[in-house]
Amino acid sequence: MRKSLAQLKKALELSESGQHAAVVAYLGEFPSEEIEQSPTLALLLGSARARLGQIDEGQRQVDLALASSQKRGDRNVEFRALNARGAIALMRGQVDEAEQFFTRSLNAAKREGDDATVGRCSNNLGIIEHYRGQYGRALSSYNIALAAFQQAGLKHGLAEVEHNMGITYRDQRFLPRAREQAERAVRAAKEVGDGTLSASTLAIQAEAWVLSGDVELARRQIDEALAVHRELGDELEITDDLLILARVVAAEGNAEEGERLLREVIERADREKRPRMVAVGHRDLAHLLASVNRADEATDAARTARVTYSDFGAVGEIQKLDDFIESLCYVAR
Repeated sequence: MRKSLAQLKKALELSESGQHAAVVAYLGEFPSEEIEQSPTLALLLGSARARLGQIDEGQRQVDLALASSQKRGDRNVEFRALNARGAIALMRGQVDEAEQFFTRSLNAAKREGDDATVGRCSNNLGIIEHYRGQYGRALSSYNIALAAFQQAGLKHGLAEVEHNMGITYRDQRFLPRAREQAERAVRAAKEVGDGTLSASTLAIQAEAWVLSGDVELARRQIDEALAVHRELGDELEITDDLLILARVVAAEGNAEEGERLLREVIERADREKRPRMVAVGHRDLAHLLASVNRADEATDAARTARVTYSDFGAVGEIQKLDDFIESLCYVAR
């Protein structure tokens, strides 16, 4: 029993510090029967695999954890598994399905007084609202998540929400606020020892700096973030970092390298089955191609992005793309 508890504690510590590859390596040494008999271990393994881009296998493990926890009446693991299942659906671009999982988990957690799960689900619902361009609603959900995590005493959750709020402020072009939020998230992530989150927040800071015109600082930060994520083997975060690196490189004046990186991002995201990231890659590629007077190719890339954004109701992005396509057509005339 003491050995099992020690093993579970180590797996939890690795997971909470963002060492997803280490979680998979550690739990990969366990007999499959032992994983299948423990909803918590199955959940940790499935979540880690999904984070590493092994989405199909990750979903299988999370579904196993969900079924097992429901059979045993383990409500705490059930709520977390529902949330994790929603996160995987979100990775796949299945936004409506993800929203259903998060809402289902949130409502159950509220009834049970599970503040930690209320925080996780509210945070994830905020991400969906952000995707849809509903920035005010996203910030409201994030504030609910902050309050829940504070009540639960989960510093890691607080760091994640601070990070996501920084993204929302960035996308509204509230750049000083975005940088301030990102700095708070970096401090919080370092305090809880989450290397992946610390690096991800550095990447958001880099993007805010490049938008502000400080390309040199942006380059240092994104290079640092990319190095950390490569060391941790976090494939999804590496793809996200390469997207930001492409923006930095383009701002440095190297359109050819920026295009190469964006096409790599699109290829990686397609392989990872992340349609939203595919859409973002095509959107950025369209703007880059337009900047070097390749209007026809830019229009094709923008239309490709628009189709994918339409699949999950990203109304704000769709309108921006429509305006962009119209401007290209006007120039062509």
